[in-house]
Amino acid sequence: MEHKVEERTFELVETNKNLSKTLTDLKEAQTQLVEAEKMASLGQLTAGIAHEINNPINFVSANIEPLKRDVDLLVDAIQTMENVGLSEIPVSKKQQQIDEYKEEIDFDYLKLEIGQLLNGIHEGASRTAEIVKGLKIFARLDEDDLKKADINEGLASTLLVANNIIGKNIRVIRNFGQIPVIECFPGKLNQVFLNIISNAIYAIDEKFGKEPGGVLEITTACDEKYLLITIADNGTGMSEATKNKIFEPFFTTKNVGVGTGLGMSIVYNTIKKHHGEIYINSAEGEGTTFILKLHLIFDEYLLEDYQSEQHG
Repeated sequence: MEHKVEERTFELVETNKNLSKTLTDLKEAQTQLVEAEKMASLGQLTAGIAHEINNPINFVSANIEPLKRDVDLLVDAIQTMENVGLSEIPVSKKQQQIDEYKEEIDFDYLKLEIGQLLNGIHEGASRTAEIVKGLKIFARLDEDDLKKADINEGLASTLLVANNIIGKNIRVIRNFGQIPVIECFPGKLNQVFLNIISNAIYAIDEKFGKEPGGVLEITTACDEKYLLITIADNGTGMSEATKNKIFEPFFTTKNVGVGTGLGMSIVYNTIKKHHGEIYINSAEGEGTTFILKLHLIFDEYLLEDYQSEQHG
């Protein structure tokens, strides 16, 4: 009897070891899959980000050569006028020579063009700085600390990053309300926004192709307790069966090789991590609306739950 107990105890210990190893392997696999989804989301946007930055940079570069030419002309003009001014000829003759020279080089247009070129360079540099700022706001995917963040700012940065896949035929409506900053995981929420917006764009493209007519509408508002984020599209919409499975890992309606099927699962788990709520309204052929509800205040009870999850 004692031998059987020892034997059974040994089997249980071995089984427990195997289960622990399996659990560890599953957690590692889950982490790798989540990272793969992040890279898949960002990978499809890399070319778009480069395009967004290249446009204003190219504008600056295109203005440099003509500006250099105009500045050389201006330097020559100053030298010529200085030479005329220091000459021994009468003042009236000096003025005549200066006027003739200014007309010859079209001095008034030269001044105007230099101003326009400088404005163009300033706009290009400002746009580049704005893009970089947006990317810095967006690229916080690995931050795992609660911090105060402006959700409108996060949505704007996500739209900036997604601009290339949105294209010119989709109309984007921003109804950003007056909302307070909230405690959240900003980088993780940015990925939520990117996943939902990417799916919305895919659904719009499936319905409209390259033709105009697609609309992506993003609204933020708040009541006494919650911050509400609504992301709506007029794309293909979803059937009831799809709605029921949308948050399941690896479920996708996209073609093979497009995405990992983890995007909406990450969305659900991230909103759950914030102790928020997510709702879907959708009809086939009409479009889809996602409604996210986040707490305005991440109170002590929510914080205790978060800390217990972290240590669990």
